[in-house]
Amino acid sequence: MLLSLFVLFMGCSDESFYKIEETNPEIVVYPELLHFGHIESGIESGIENFIVMNAGDQSLSIDSPVLVLGDGEKFEVTGPGSVELLPEEFAEYSVTYRPKTYESNRGQILITSSDEDESEVFIDLEGHGDAPVIEVTPEIIDYGLLTFGCDNEERVTISNKGNLDLIVDNITQLVNNPADLLLEFGSLPEPPWLIEPDKQLDFLVSYIPEDIGIDESLIQISSNDPVNPVVETHQYGETDYVQQVTDTWEQEEIPIIDLLWVIDNSGSMQIFQNSLSANSSAFMSTFLASNADYHIAVITTDDPTFSVIVNNSMSDPAGVLSNLFLVGNSGSGMEKGIEMSYRSLSDPLFAGVGGNFFREDASLVVVYVSDENDQSGFWMNYVPFFEGLKPEGMFIPYGVIGDSPAGCEYVYTPTGYTRTVPRSAGYHELISHFGGDWFSICSSDWGSQMQELSENVVNRSEFKLSSSNPIEETIQVYVNGQLVSEGWSYSSENNSVIFESRSVPDAGQTIEIVYAVWGCGDE
Repeated sequence: MLLSLFVLFMGCSDESFYKIEETNPEIVVYPELLHFGHIESGIESGIENFIVMNAGDQSLSIDSPVLVLGDGEKFEVTGPGSVELLPEEFAEYSVTYRPKTYESNRGQILITSSDEDESEVFIDLEGHGDAPVIEVTPEIIDYGLLTFGCDNEERVTISNKGNLDLIVDNITQLVNNPADLLLEFGSLPEPPWLIEPDKQLDFLVSYIPEDIGIDESLIQISSNDPVNPVVETHQYGETDYVQQVTDTWEQEEIPIIDLLWVIDNSGSMQIFQNSLSANSSAFMSTFLASNADYHIAVITTDDPTFSVIVNNSMSDPAGVLSNLFLVGNSGSGMEKGIEMSYRSLSDPLFAGVGGNFFREDASLVVVYVSDENDQSGFWMNYVPFFEGLKPEGMFIPYGVIGDSPAGCEYVYTPTGYTRTVPRSAGYHELISHFGGDWFSICSSDWGSQMQELSENVVNRSEFKLSSSNPIEETIQVYVNGQLVSEGWSYSSENNSVIFESRSVPDAGQTIEIVYAVWGCGDE
């Protein structure tokens, strides 16, 4: 815009101008400093004007003002561009200041003209942007390789590096499944959050893996930062098992076994004792085939004593055992099988340590045969005694008892005699605690049951793991190098692998159990 020098004089009453008595163009720029003050970045902009006039007697050529110092995105010059000013004329230009964030900016405008004495004139620019500035640290969290069963947590900090209040209005997490990286606000409320200048707040990202593999998370933080309205922080980690463990055994070729039978001698047991006696050969066949070194004795549920120890030096051990199984049915109706086994094994005159029956290097087996619940008192009271008799895995109880959980119905086929047998409470709990097995007293096939029982007794069926914190789903069982996927189970109570009766490895076979272990305790 071109104006007369007179108008300029009227608009600037505090300045004194006079006509230069020369025959040359003369450039005058006013003001030579534009100060924009403080502008709210991203919201406001500032505009200041300057004029270029010809105070000489000859025409003045002016090139379009150029920003030679500063950011062209923040300082913008507008106006008539290149002009030819007659004497006493001037052109007006505008400078717009648009700060982006919390910052101080300087610039400089160059005006080139045909004034021979002062062909270049500079205008200085100065302005300040006010804004909140978000800083999120760390931008990346690398949890590294974490052991399955462990967890970790890291803190994310949001800071306001600006000079206006920062408003965090939303936080969004993108995470792969399962969500093992967890965003936790702790005591913080849900956003929005207000963070004053030079203040900060924290939240946690916890890594609690539920499986092995790589886990990733992306957290997006939205705020009123004009430059970075959405800031991201990344988290990633990997989980693996700490180590693989292999436990190896060889099934004993010639087992050494001390076997104590505890037979119910109450009034309802005659039929069952007859079945037991009739199938003694089926039971002894496995002992004889394995060349086991065995001691076998028989006591009752009301008497801890015995008179005969059956061993492999006898010519007819099955016949002797057959007779010993017939203990009669005139005994006490308060069947105390667990107590009688405890009393017998406590006394060296009977089956205890130091007597002829008990051998330090032998596996100890107790077989309970009863059609009633045990009435010895709380079964757990006897556990410390049995645990102290032998090293782990060398004491195993079995039972020919009522079914669990509801008992069973026994039918004696020749006569049609029927009776209900309870679940044999107490016996089941003790057997389960030590990883033994039970067989139904109501079965019609005592022969096969007795053979399975003897195979379990002669061939070790339970193998205790060396590590106390296995990861159950990783357990693999190999017999003679072949993976076995059925016929066994893991007992967390005993920390052992237990083979079912029909799947017990034979003598001489190698058993390998491979598994991973927790690095930070059980799950």
